[in-house]
Amino acid sequence: MKTYLRILNFCKPYKAMILISIISSFLFALLNALSIWLVGSLITSIMLPASNPNKSDDSMFSSFESFLNPSNNPRDSLELLCILLLVTFLLKNIFFYINNISLAYVQTKMIVDVRNKLFNHIMYLPLSFFHKNKTGELTSIAINDVTNMRVAFANSVQSLINQPISLIVMLVMLFMISVKLSLIVFIGAPISLMVITVLANSIKRKAMRSSIQIAGLTTILQEMLTGIKIVKSFTAESKEKIKFSISNNKFFKLIMKEGRLVFLNAPINEMIGVSLGVTLLYIGGLEVLASSPQKIELESEKFVRFIIFLFAMLQPVRKITGVASTMQLGIASAERVFSILDININTSDSKKSNPIDKFNSSITFENVSFTYDSSKKPAVQNLNFKINKGEYVALIGSSGAGKSTTIDLMMRFHGPQKGSIKFDDTNLKDISKKALRKKIGIVPQDTILFNDTISNNISYGSDNDDFEKIKRASKAANALDFINDLPDGFETIVGERGAKLSGGQKQRISIARAIFKNPEILILDEATSALDSELENKVKEAIDNIVKDRTVIVIAHRLSTIINADKILVFNDGEIADSGTHKDLIKNSDIYKKLYNSQFKSINE
Repeated sequence: MKTYLRILNFCKPYKAMILISIISSFLFALLNALSIWLVGSLITSIMLPASNPNKSDDSMFSSFESFLNPSNNPRDSLELLCILLLVTFLLKNIFFYINNISLAYVQTKMIVDVRNKLFNHIMYLPLSFFHKNKTGELTSIAINDVTNMRVAFANSVQSLINQPISLIVMLVMLFMISVKLSLIVFIGAPISLMVITVLANSIKRKAMRSSIQIAGLTTILQEMLTGIKIVKSFTAESKEKIKFSISNNKFFKLIMKEGRLVFLNAPINEMIGVSLGVTLLYIGGLEVLASSPQKIELESEKFVRFIIFLFAMLQPVRKITGVASTMQLGIASAERVFSILDININTSDSKKSNPIDKFNSSITFENVSFTYDSSKKPAVQNLNFKINKGEYVALIGSSGAGKSTTIDLMMRFHGPQKGSIKFDDTNLKDISKKALRKKIGIVPQDTILFNDTISNNISYGSDNDDFEKIKRASKAANALDFINDLPDGFETIVGERGAKLSGGQKQRISIARAIFKNPEILILDEATSALDSELENKVKEAIDNIVKDRTVIVIAHRLSTIINADKILVFNDGEIADSGTHKDLIKNSDIYKKLYNSQFKSINE
């Protein structure tokens, strides 16, 4: 219930629409009950005219009937009741429409707000979160689970507003007719409640398992689509088909178990209601037969009206009992959504965080150590180095040596657990993340482009989309010629992850993006390592155009690209083993010499 109430908190901005819905629902329930009463009047008063025209008593039933049908003339009563019935149904359906459309607005806006909040929250989660969670599972939560919430809460919210009001109005009518018989109705409530509780708890558990299983299916599908070239290259279609089929069959079994419980709920509760109705039919029938000849006609009329209202009440009762099952489906999905929203972002800037106008002197690491949550071994430890403004600094070392972690710490994707990082003379944690990252541009090894136009990819992250500036950046990145050759030029949609472009074209778009940003500090993650010689030369020319008059930090895999670096940091097992220029290291560093010789030996061979 806490989870459900938490979801309802998203309705608060739409109180006015909810109030309109409740008022129209109340009016609909009154008019619906009135329409049933009028039908009963037609059956008992008109179609079966009384042999005793003066039959009456002082009960509320008789008073209300006389108010609606004051005439003793059957023809006049027929005309009046037909007009009242037509007007009642017209007004009832108007309020029914107002109620549904206002609730639909609230429900849809509520789910839109949930999805927006979830998306925004995920964007600001730390990188460590994405290292521990699968993309497919996050996609499933954001799409499937939020959709499940919408379906479940759309039905349940509507039923929780409309049906209780209808039920209360029906019960009032029943008490107006017979207090004794109405009290017997409540005997079935505890039995029905017990059945609902048992089934609902079981449905929630199975719904949670189904949500987890569909997330697994999404992950398998996403991995297959992303790695479709590898799948086809290794002729692994059959293997992927079997893997997906096994997971899909597990999902089928979970859904069927869940369905058996969901669809069992309504028949059981309806049978409880019908059994109660038959009992009342028998008891009430005996009372009518036992009444005096003067009152038997009135008592039989009351009894017929009571039975009509009793069976009319079964529909809202059935919907209310079905709400429990529907709610549990939504709650299971909502708990998965809230499991993400409840993760503390904890990446906000400190109260004394300051913006920075310019990079003036240096970036300094002082005894910096950092360990990932998933590892006991430090990714980097006791890092001590200084990068001066305008320097060309290279980070080299084997895979897993700590180069990328060092860059992530510099970007404040993570915070050092020991030591400090200073930007000029200010501790990095006291600098606004946004201001810091605006000073830094990155050209990654694995180029990420978005399914948008070339123009928007180049100007990504900037509010300035000056086309002339985009063209200049493209020209500097050696990308202008191939862009102009495309049918739609700068308006060409590059496809998912840039699938419509070649590797070299994507890399040059990435470089154009860095040029457009015009950062004071540029980080290059060996942007040419995956390219052939011809493309490598074009990309190198583009890189040469952006390294001038900037502080450049390169993660180097090919030592030939960093021989002229002002400083080379040699990483080994999370530490800086050596540092210096190429000439210094080739003489004094065994690790660097070994790396250099192994690369150039393979080239010479």
